[in-house]
Amino acid sequence: MIELRLSEAAKFIGGAFEGIDKTFRGVSTDTRKIRENELFIALKGLNFNGNDFVNEAFTKGAAGCIVGYVKEKDKQSIFVEDTRIALGKLAYCWREEMPSKIIAITGSNGKTSLKELLASCISIKANTLSTEGNLNNDIGLPSMLLKLNDSHDFAVLEIGANRPKEIEYLVNLANPHVVVINNAATAHIEGFIDLNGVAKAKGEILQGRVAPKYAILNYDDAYFSLWNEMAVNSEVISFGLNSKAMIYARNIQIQKEFSCFHLILPDDSIDIRLKLPGNHNVMNACAAGAVMYSLGRSSREIKEGLERASSVTGRLQLMDTRSGHTIINDSYNANPTSTVAAIEYLKSMRNKKIFVFGDMKELGDNSNNMHAVIGEKAKNMGIDYLFAVGEMTKYTVKEFGKNGFWFASIDELIANLRSMMRDNKNMSILVKGSRSMRMEKVVSQIV
Repeated sequence: MIELRLSEAAKFIGGAFEGIDKTFRGVSTDTRKIRENELFIALKGLNFNGNDFVNEAFTKGAAGCIVGYVKEKDKQSIFVEDTRIALGKLAYCWREEMPSKIIAITGSNGKTSLKELLASCISIKANTLSTEGNLNNDIGLPSMLLKLNDSHDFAVLEIGANRPKEIEYLVNLANPHVVVINNAATAHIEGFIDLNGVAKAKGEILQGRVAPKYAILNYDDAYFSLWNEMAVNSEVISFGLNSKAMIYARNIQIQKEFSCFHLILPDDSIDIRLKLPGNHNVMNACAAGAVMYSLGRSSREIKEGLERASSVTGRLQLMDTRSGHTIINDSYNANPTSTVAAIEYLKSMRNKKIFVFGDMKELGDNSNNMHAVIGEKAKNMGIDYLFAVGEMTKYTVKEFGKNGFWFASIDELIANLRSMMRDNKNMSILVKGSRSMRMEKVVSQIV
C-alpha cells in the first residue's frame, strides 16, 4: 500500500500543495469507503463530482485531498487540472518505485478467470497481488497499482477497455513484464465500431513505452497473426487447443465438476485435473501455463497451481439446490462468446436443461441479431427450455421457438422458474446475463 507525504505526491503529479504536510497511507476515490489517513482523490464523472465531498473526506479522517479546484485552502490539498490524470500519474510513479513484476491480462472474455488461475499458480512461491473484482479501467487499474508494496514479488492485473487508446494508456502506467491477450470477441463492441477495432485495441497492450519481455498470445484466435506482428519487441509464447501452439491441451475430457486434460509444454507434459469445467477454462489453463513457463516455473508448480484453483463466484459456479436441481451460476457477466461457451457446458449435462437468460449489453447496432443467434444455438444444442428477461432476449426467444418463454420482469421469471422446479426433478439450470441485468437475483431466489 502506498505511503507518502503529501508534498511528495504533489511532486509526482505536478500539483500545487497547500496546508500541513502529512503522511498518507492508501488512496480512496469514494468517501463512503475512505479510511483514516488515506488520500482522497476527488474524481469527476457524468453524474457526480468528487470535489463536492471533500469536507466529508476530511471529517472521516482523510490525510489530504487531490482536488480539481480550490475549495478548502485552509486544509491540506493538492490542486490539479484533472484528477483522473493525477490518479494515473500517482499510480505510475508509485509503480516505478516498486520491484514487482507485473503480468497484465486483456481480452474480451475470461480475464477474471485467468487472473484467478494465474494468481493461484504464482502465489505458490511468491507474494502476489491480483486485481480485486473487475478493477481494470482508468480508475480501477491505477487503484490496484497503488496497492503495491515492496513485499509483492508479482502482480496479476486485468486491463479492460471500452474505447481505442484506453489499453495503451493503462499499459503505460503498469509497465508489465508479461502480457496476455486471451481473445478478441464482440464484448463491449459498441465503442470500437467492429471486431477489427476490438482486436487492434487489445493489441495496444503489446506496444507500451517499454515493450513487455513476453507476449502470451492465443494461437486459436483469428487475430493471432495481427498480435504476433505487433509484438515485434517481445518474445511470443503461443497457447491454445491447436497442437501448432507452443503450449496446448489434448485429450480433453469435460466432466460435471472438472476438466481433465494433458497439458503439452515445449519441454514436458502434465496431466491436469482442473476444478473448473468447460473448454474455455481449459483454454485459460493453457494461457496460465504459458505465463508460468515464461517465468521459468517447473511443471510441478504449474500442475499444483492449476489444480488448486477454484471457481470464481458467478463464473460457471456449480450449486446444488435442496430440491435436487443443479444450478450453473454464470451470472457475473455475458457476451456472445461466453454465453455460447456456457451453453456448451449446459449441453454436456445429462438431465433436463434450462437456460435462464438476461440481455447482453454493449453490443452496438447488431445486438438484436447477436441475441437471435444465441436462441438458435441453444435450440440446436438440445437445450430443453429457455426462460428470458430483457428487451433484447425477445429475439432469443423467437429463434428458440417452442419452449422459449419471455418475461416482462425478473420477478415474473423467478416465479415461473420456481413452479417448473417444483414440478420436475434433477434439472440443470444455467443462469446467464450482463451484470446490469442482476441475474444473480435469480440464483439467490432458486438455490
